[in-house]
Amino acid sequence: MEIIIFFLIAIILIVGIPIGISNIIYKWIKKKGYDERLRFLALIPILIVGYFIYDATYPSSDFYKTDFKEVTNMEFPESGKIKFKTASFPDHFGDYTSSFLVELEQNDLKILENQLKNNGFQEKKNNTSTGELDYIERKKGKKEYLKQYLNEEENDKHYSVGFLDDKKSVIITRISW
Repeated sequence: MEIIIFFLIAIILIVGIPIGISNIIYKWIKKKGYDERLRFLALIPILIVGYFIYDATYPSSDFYKTDFKEVTNMEFPESGKIKFKTASFPDHFGDYTSSFLVELEQNDLKILENQLKNNGFQEKKNNTSTGELDYIERKKGKKEYLKQYLNEEENDKHYSVGFLDDKKSVIITRISW
């Protein structure tokens, strides 16, 4: 029950404060007699909060490139193309799950596999199932896994990298809890 009250208060603050600020700006512009076209400035606080909510719900490719670096300890290759991506909304501790399918050139695939082995990843089947990983696996089509590498960090993070049989696609999953 307490968590519901907490979320209601958070929503009221996140939505209510920008609306209140916008209302104050609108009334101030109207009271001063400025040109009516300037009243659109009152929307700025609402648009800013809307942008942050949208960005948290639908992260950009840079978000996934950062996750790539976290999981693999290497920069996202220039040849890389993110084909499909999805992530859960972070909980109040900042934990989330992300999964994405990347296409890489052969050379980058070899470098990635060597990097994973050097970082302590073990080759074994990923038995973890999340809504995000299931979504990406539906998007991959008929491609199957050739190899899967897993790593569980001490700070409650689970990393998974799966190489697909088309020899260019990789599915990367990051889970924290």
